[in-house]
Amino acid sequence: MKSLLTIVACIFLLGACSNLPKKMPEDFNFVLKYGYEARDIVNTYENTYTKNMIEDEDITIELVLTDNEKEAIYKEMRKADILASAEKSSESTCSDPHQENELTLTLDGETYEREWITSYCGKRADRKLKKFTEFIHTEIISKKNEYNRLPEASGGYD
Repeated sequence: MKSLLTIVACIFLLGACSNLPKKMPEDFNFVLKYGYEARDIVNTYENTYTKNMIEDEDITIELVLTDNEKEAIYKEMRKADILASAEKSSESTCSDPHQENELTLTLDGETYEREWITSYCGKRADRKLKKFTEFIHTEIISKKNEYNRLPEASGGYD
């Protein structure tokens, strides 16, 4: 019986693990800088996206996220427990180059800031954060027509 109660308690705690409100607040907005040198930037305050052009000057375009897209991003932030995970992420780089991330987030009139590196050190927080940034880029940004009209970046990272 004790083990059953322990399992039920664990399931409850896992479901309630996010420190974000369950419902997306009306004032939800964010700036996420991600990728190498944190030069790819999604900014919902100003409805812009900046693409890292590597060797050339970065390009900033107007990019408006729909309410459904913002809701999906918010759900992914909750799933990643974004505020806590960012504080638990690796502090050392396990690969070079590594991805840098900066998040400014507004919820219910409060502004939060977090920074983390994606260094693949194997920590659970790192994996959650990597999945979150991949979701933003592959499931939201790269599917937008405005993004697909941007030129390819020149050069690369070693």
